[in-house]
Amino acid sequence: MIKRFELKKIFTEQQLKDLIKDFEFLETVHSLERSIQNAFSDYIINALSEMSGSTDEHKRLYIEAVYYLQKSQKLLEDLPHPAGKMANRLSTMVTTLNKLASDQQNISAERANRFIEKNLIRRLRHVWECNTEVMFFDVSSEHRFSSREYLIRCLNAAGRHYPEISWLARADYRSVDSLIRSIKR
Repeated sequence: MIKRFELKKIFTEQQLKDLIKDFEFLETVHSLERSIQNAFSDYIINALSEMSGSTDEHKRLYIEAVYYLQKSQKLLEDLPHPAGKMANRLSTMVTTLNKLASDQQNISAERANRFIEKNLIRRLRHVWECNTEVMFFDVSSEHRFSSREYLIRCLNAAGRHYPEISWLARADYRSVDSLIRSIKR
């Protein structure tokens, strides 16, 4: 049998009831819990695996990925749009991975983390949109709580259960606002 990684519960049953009441969610406690757990699953697994991996192993993977990216790039070069544009993007990826593999530190790991964080926010937005009539990007003050407050609660709750993932615990309104703006585009 395959042993599957299981996430810690992010919210207690009472906290889920409070979320449903405060944000006027349509789902039951158990289905909301399942939706939120699913939204966090990829992010938490990825963050924990990044922390446990060795630098040498990462370098080996970067070098291996460069080979396949260059092969794909050569296949797509000189083709009309969108394939030609994808070849340019692959070239950029190859450059980035080469810099990471050679320990050049002018590439920040924050760019990769930012992409993963934006994905998490998109998944939490999906949970929001499936559970309420209020638009995610609606900033009007008609509603008692906004999607911004919902994100803060979710991220901080996850941070309490996964203190080793520091970004979750220190997520604040400024960082959440920045992520909301970035997925709005």
